[in-house]
Parts: sequence; C-alpha cells; structure tokens
Amino acid sequence: MLLWRPLRNEYLAEFVRGEGRGDYYNEVCPRCYETDSRHQPLYRCMDCFSPELVCEECCREAHVDCPLDIIKKWNGKYFEPVFLRDIGLRIQLGHARGEECQHPRRGNIGFLVIHTNRIHPVAVDYCDCPGRNVSFRQQCMRHRWFPATQEDPQTCATFRVLDLFHRLTLHGKSNVYDFMNGLEKLTNNGGITYQKDRYKVFARMSLQYRHLLMLKRGGRGNDLDGRPVEDTRPGEIAVDCIACLRPGINLPDDWESASPEKRFLYFLFLAIDACFRLKRRLVSSEIKDPGLGTGWSYFVEDSPFRTYIKTVKAQTEMSTCSGLAALNYANTRYSRGYGATGVAIGVCARHEIVQRTGAVDLQKGERYANMDYVYGSILRHVHPHLHCVNSYDIVCQWHKHLAKRMESMPELVRVDVPTRTMDYVIPKLHIHGHNLNCQLNFSLNYTPGVRRTDGEGIERPWANIGPVSTSTREMGPGTRHDTLDDHLHHWN
Repeated sequence: MLLWRPLRNEYLAEFVRGEGRGDYYNEVCPRCYETDSRHQPLYRCMDCFSPELVCEECCREAHVDCPLDIIKKWNGKYFEPVFLRDIGLRIQLGHARGEECQHPRRGNIGFLVIHTNRIHPVAVDYCDCPGRNVSFRQQCMRHRWFPATQEDPQTCATFRVLDLFHRLTLHGKSNVYDFMNGLEKLTNNGGITYQKDRYKVFARMSLQYRHLLMLKRGGRGNDLDGRPVEDTRPGEIAVDCIACLRPGINLPDDWESASPEKRFLYFLFLAIDACFRLKRRLVSSEIKDPGLGTGWSYFVEDSPFRTYIKTVKAQTEMSTCSGLAALNYANTRYSRGYGATGVAIGVCARHEIVQRTGAVDLQKGERYANMDYVYGSILRHVHPHLHCVNSYDIVCQWHKHLAKRMESMPELVRVDVPTRTMDYVIPKLHIHGHNLNCQLNFSLNYTPGVRRTDGEGIERPWANIGPVSTSTREMGPGTRHDTLDDHLHHWN
C-alpha cells in the first residue's frame, strides 16, 4: 500500500479515462471500414478484451457466440448501456453454429437470461424443424441455459451463474435474495426502468440445479442398470468417508480373524450430536413442499421418520450427571412456533464425515427418540461385525437403556445392540463437565484401541453449516432438507 499511495492520481486518471472513448476517436469502424453513417463506431463491449469501438453491424456479428456480453453505446457525451437484443441480435437454439434453421419459432418477447454479469433480455428462436423431437427446454439445456419452467420457458439462468451462486452459498452461505439483488443492481442500478422480479424463479432453478449436481456426482446419470432417478436407494448419493472401514472395499479379507493386539485397526468411530441453531419456522408443509431427494443422501427418509415420531411420548428419564441440560430440557427446547427446533447428525468421529442417512430433525429438545433414530439409521449401513466406538456428549445417560429402546424402534432402523461389540465414550472437552464417575468410565484416555481420538469432531461441522440457518429457517420442509443435504455434501 505504501508503494501504491503515490500513484493514486495516475490510477484515478486511467480509471476515469476508461469511462470515455480513450484513444478510439476513429470515424470509421476498424473492422468493416465502411464510411456511411450507418457504420459509425459507437459500440464498445465491456467483456471483450479490446476496448475498441465498432459499428452496430460488426458488434452484432462479433457476438453471435457471446450473446450475453455487456454492450455500451457512445451517445456523444457518455456511454449508455444497451442490450444486444436492441441492436438486432437473435439467438438461434437447436442448431450448431453455421446451420440454418428452416423452421424457427420465436420465443417469448420478454425472454430473460440470468447471467453472471446482469439479467439480459434476449431475442430467442427455437428450432421447430420436423423430425428433430427436441423440446424447447432441452434446446435451452444444450446451450447451457437452465429453463425456469418446463413448457415454453420465459426465463433461463446460465449454468455459469447457477454454479457461481452455488459456490458462493456453499462457502459464504449467501442467500438467493442478496445474490439476485446484486444482479438486479448490475442490470439497473438506478431503478429507473421496470424490471421483472426473478427472485422466486431463480430460487427454484438453483434448488433444482444443486439437486441435479448431487445426482450426477452420485453416479445416477450413469447407472449401469438403467434405474430411473426415482429408484435411488436410501443414502446412495451421499459421499462416504474414504478412510472409514468398509468390508469388501478397504479391508483385508481376513479382518474378522485379526489377532487381539491388531483388532483396534478395525474399530469404527461414530459420534452423534444436535445443533439447535438449524431451526425451521412453522411454515409450509410436507405436502406443499416435498423434498426432491430426502433420504437419498444425509437426511433420513421423511415419511417413515414422521410416522415414527408421532408415536413418541415425552421423555421422562432425567440426568443423574450434573449439568446435562440436553436431558433436562429434552421436551421443552423452545419448540413453540417451530416445525423443527434443530438437527441431529452422526459423523465418523475421526474424520468428521457426515454419515449416509445420518441426519434427522428435532421436534423439541435433544430427545433420545431422535438420537436413537439417527444412530440406528447410520448403523443399517455398517457391517454388524465391526466394533463401534460411540461418542456422544451425554453418552453416560444415553447408553443405559439403549438396547431396550432399539428393540422398539421401527424395523427400518432397528439394531440388535447386544449382538454388536461397542464402546461408549464422551468427547475429551465435554467430559470435563461430567462428574468423576463419568470421567473414569467414559474417558477416551482410558479406552483401549482408540488412539488419540478426541471425539470432538462432531462439533466442527456445525461451525461450517450453522450460518446457513439464516436462510433455511424460513424454508419449507422439503426445500430445507435439500439445502442442508447440499451443504452436508459440500462439507464431506
């Protein structure tokens, strides 16, 4: 900065110079060299590398393959924004460059394309040639435009702007409202001209786009059996931990017969916890807003879970260990006015990867009913002979009648606890809030085979995912599940 400060006048002069014509005072277009008045060089592309001014015809021809560049026109005093549609550019869909469509069909007059640099009104021609059998929405998709509606779309978003928003919301937890407001300001900062509100349209397209990305990354677009998307299995498109134990994939064939001194190599570490920041207000419903893929990745299948949770009675078991508010407030965690008071998840405690079908909503506090369900839902994907080390900040209370509670769980998530070998531990930071008896019996420091596992890995995803609650708390149940699944997918 000290080197730059003396150069501010120079930088400012160049900055202002760019607002004018600069060195481009030619009266003849530098591309076509026509001298009549119709070919005055008045147009500058703000996205092309060269800042030269060209005539209207040359500008239009130069942007056949770049129809969403920002164009400005010199009016004698300053540059004013214009759209390529206004200078006669029409975009032909359904054909390769150079092919002439024999049966073009004009799109809607008010057709809009949302791009990274602004919202563009464009003139579109669809291909309606006999025998091609390519719908208008498919023609848009093949030019990397995502259609807002399925029949005769009037708005599209480019794949680039959808990808940009997706990356921003994953890393910075940006929301659709602020993102679209920024694009609207780029298009019409003064608010002088009328502009259609595309907020809801873009929100819908971005949700569909992120859902398709998850399906593609989960291999559902290249299914060898030809299964349709609707046949996706529970947890199938989740990202698994590459380091956790999976027999037949990353374990030797004789792992079950390992000697006692080597069995610790085949311990699976699981941790569960809840976050009350990820609330959802009591808006919409599962009927009005069903999820696109609830149950296919991280959140459990919606219908079986809701059926089960309706049968759950108030939790009466209280803590015998001082300071465990999760138990004492299990039935009263500020639930009035909320459809969900938080989210419970399960991760592998050593690598912090959220487990497939390892997330459920909370309806009140951190009840055993919810935690048992997420635990059982995780274990249905785990080999029954693997030794599990279970980490939970109130495991001293939770484990007491776990076997009995799991016997009464729905068959989908029922686990025969006595037939499995398990350890129960409390994370190393949380254990300091427990009494001496807990510190002796549930310490990771005194548990054989756990190495230097701290058990606190369950807390770290919340720091990343928690900020998205400012958006998800106002969403319907299905949209919220799809959004949180996407953020959990990104975390993994």
